[in-house]
Amino acid sequence: MVGVQIADGWDQLKVFRNGSYPVIRGTAMVTNSRSGFLWTSGFVPRLDTYMGPDTPNPLLVSIRRGEAPLTTVMSDVLALTKINFNTCLFNDREPVTIRFADAIGDILVAAPLQREPMLPFKFYI
Repeated sequence: MVGVQIADGWDQLKVFRNGSYPVIRGTAMVTNSRSGFLWTSGFVPRLDTYMGPDTPNPLLVSIRRGEAPLTTVMSDVLALTKINFNTCLFNDREPVTIRFADAIGDILVAAPLQREPMLPFKFYI
């Protein structure tokens, strides 16, 4: 088992390449053996296009617990961003597991706290 932290908000780090399209989706910049930057959105050669409005930003992927090759971890994170079957989004920037957890969290905090007790988490799945 490997504990991984995925951090967003790296809008100050940009990678540019020659041509009219941005960085290729899946580009990684390894900073050390346990962390690096991963562009989960960008130019998709198979589709010959980029589906975003601006220059893509990377995610910071860090191994916090356990041992695994960083390339394997980044490959798994990239696979979780390929398609979100819940919303039919292709090439989603965040892994589907994080997007889904954020959506559930929004539902849980939207419930009124003063009237009725919140239902157990199992009722939201």
